[in-house]
Amino acid sequence: MHVVVGGAFNGKRKWVKKFYALDDTASYQWFCGYDEQIHIADLFHTKQFEKITIIEGIEQYIFQIMNQFAEWRNYWDMMVEAWRGWEKEGKGTIVVIGNDITKGIVPVDQQERLWRDTCGFCFQDLVKKADRFDIIWYGLNERLK
Repeated sequence: MHVVVGGAFNGKRKWVKKFYALDDTASYQWFCGYDEQIHIADLFHTKQFEKITIIEGIEQYIFQIMNQFAEWRNYWDMMVEAWRGWEKEGKGTIVVIGNDITKGIVPVDQQERLWRDTCGFCFQDLVKKADRFDIIWYGLNERLK
């Protein structure tokens, strides 16, 4: 698993497309958390994944999980383990892209603070289990793992 994190509009999508040579001829699956038609359940079942599967806007999916499941941590762990199992079977690579919403001003709204904290926990889980971790700022990557 490859985790890519950075600020909003800092070039994460463009960097991933270039790094993995994703063009019109490449075979890949791209899930975008900003598309309201894609739900967290779509990411739990790996049968629809391609050799390269990108999950962009993971913080949006995390928001769905924490609002739909009282035991969000269990659901999250099972989903990440399903991704890892898919990769271990040699089926491909999962690239997770997230906006780092854990920095900056702490939100006044309790729900937004909870979301921010939950993203922090989930990002830590992802990075620990990832094979590679890059931070993207202004289109430049820094590989930390």
